[in-house]
Amino acid sequence: MTGRTRRYLRRTLAFLALGGFPVLVVLSYRPSGARTLEARDEVAETLLRESQGIRDRLRFEDFDYSESEGDAEVYRLRAAEAIAFAEGADRLFRLKDVTFQSRDAASGRVAVVAAPRAEFVPATKAFRVFDGVRIDGEGVGVRSVSFNYDPVRKLLVSEGPVKALRDGLVATALEGSVETAAGVIRFRNDVRLGGVDDRGRRIALSAKEVDLRRGGGFSARGSVVLKTDELLLRGDEAEREPLDGADRLSARGSVVAVLIPRQGEKLTSPIRAEGEALELRRDATGAPGDLLLTGSPARLDIPPEGPTGARRAVSNRFEAMLVGGKLTRVSVPGPLTLAESASPARPAAGPGPAARLLSAGSGQLSFGPDGKTIETAVLDGGVALSEGTKTSVTSPRATLRAMDESAVFAGTADQPARYEDEKTRVQANVLTWFRRDERIEGAGNVKTTFRGREGSDILGGDSAAPVSSESDFLRVTSSERRVLLTGNVTAWQEENVLRAQSVALDDRNRSLRAEGNVRTTFRRRRIDPKTKAGVVETVAASGNVLTHREADRLLRIEGSTSVTSGTWVMKADVTDVVLGPNRTVDFAEARGNVVVEDRADRRRGEGAMARGGRRPEAITLEGQPATAVDGKGNRMTGALLTFQKGSGRVDVETGPGIPSQGILRPEGL
Repeated sequence: MTGRTRRYLRRTLAFLALGGFPVLVVLSYRPSGARTLEARDEVAETLLRESQGIRDRLRFEDFDYSESEGDAEVYRLRAAEAIAFAEGADRLFRLKDVTFQSRDAASGRVAVVAAPRAEFVPATKAFRVFDGVRIDGEGVGVRSVSFNYDPVRKLLVSEGPVKALRDGLVATALEGSVETAAGVIRFRNDVRLGGVDDRGRRIALSAKEVDLRRGGGFSARGSVVLKTDELLLRGDEAEREPLDGADRLSARGSVVAVLIPRQGEKLTSPIRAEGEALELRRDATGAPGDLLLTGSPARLDIPPEGPTGARRAVSNRFEAMLVGGKLTRVSVPGPLTLAESASPARPAAGPGPAARLLSAGSGQLSFGPDGKTIETAVLDGGVALSEGTKTSVTSPRATLRAMDESAVFAGTADQPARYEDEKTRVQANVLTWFRRDERIEGAGNVKTTFRGREGSDILGGDSAAPVSSESDFLRVTSSERRVLLTGNVTAWQEENVLRAQSVALDDRNRSLRAEGNVRTTFRRRRIDPKTKAGVVETVAASGNVLTHREADRLLRIEGSTSVTSGTWVMKADVTDVVLGPNRTVDFAEARGNVVVEDRADRRRGEGAMARGGRRPEAITLEGQPATAVDGKGNRMTGALLTFQKGSGRVDVETGPGIPSQGILRPEGL
């Protein structure tokens, strides 16, 4: 071998060493025709035929050449035959059955290029390998018909379809290239990648363009579809970045991701994410971890679970945490809408709840072990919840709990929480809605309007009129048609007003019970005995306990009772009032320590029992004895005293062992 030949080969091998190995892609390169220099010896027969009769200048057989740095071999070139051609000032080396091996001194990475043919131009340092090229290095094998090397861009470009193999993965494309300096393989046009990765996880990727990077990272563009056992991802672009055994997947442009959680070996219903951009961190097993989803808007679709229907969350940004591929928490920093379809009816429980729609300024959702049941939802900023077309709740803040199917809506005095359905309207500082029990509770500045299914009434009012109230606390049980008010209660229906520390309404048996410093006023009609005209009077009553049942029309007041009607006041331990039709009083009876007073005539009576109502013009008082005193000091006792209204007359009757007595004071005495 001459010195000139050695110089050509050193240049050729040094240039090939620049290629290294990393990746593969496809382009086309066709060298121009070549002539041989003047031949000194006879040419190898195979390459001679390729020279089209022009004799070669240089010829080699079984060529083997290597270079080293210190004790380490940097690259080695082997060829069965070699021949040199020239066209003008350019020289071209053509090689047969070529094997080129390069080693990076710093990293120790090794790459091997093998091909039946190779061409090298020393002047430009460009080369071409063809007729079926094999590139192997770092566990990756690349195959194509031919490759051209551009030394300026340090780029290997294939001239036909390309295939890459790495462990259990196979990648194919119609075109491909390799950036030798950056270690990037670029696939173009109908890219397909699939198989099993180094951790045994199945993967399939398709796109118009894919760039594979050293270490397992990739970026894909154009109709990207990525499939794994835990994930299906679609988008205009996608990228994978390895992170210390884990990785981060990101996607952009019309992104759709389907998370497929597993319970043991059993697949469960998937969760679907859709938006403009997605970022997903996965652990070493490929299970999703942290998820960031953005869009205008983005959305999460959560499948139904148990008594819960399918849900769809819509917002511009979702920040989710997953464990074992299942959702555990979702934070929504901006406006949120959550829609839930109607759930199936429960056995022997009647129809299921209607569809629900929730909106809020921001929120955080916590999920149960199944990754689909929302255990708690903490919402803030203009919370609004509706169920069907008849039930709605609004408040500044809210907390929803799935364990007991409850929701707590928190407001303020200026912005109270509000509940409304076809029978009830409630506002309070705090509202709690127990959907399973069909119960609503309110606390703090509670105001409500309640209308029963068949109408309710207070103290015999019009059942078609609503019942309103104010209190410190409220409980409405719709399934049982009951209302409980406690703490400074004021309830009213038209002109009937009731005040107490607690009031319980039962719409099924049409009853009412009030306790604690009870005070009430209600309007009643009566016939004036003199004019025979109907007049309306206001009846005021007070006591410790008040009960009313519509069925027997009985109003009972117990504990230091007082009833005032017109000029009459009646006090006792217990007072019963039977309400008549058309808002009249049929009968009234007071028992125990009874005191009757006519303030107009300054008459006063004391006894054990008083009755009135059937004869509107009279009140009877019984005792042992009963006593009557008028404003003049006249005094009468007897078993039965009858006070005649408006006349100043008292009739006295005796009884067994109870004589009648009278002390009369003449006028002026």
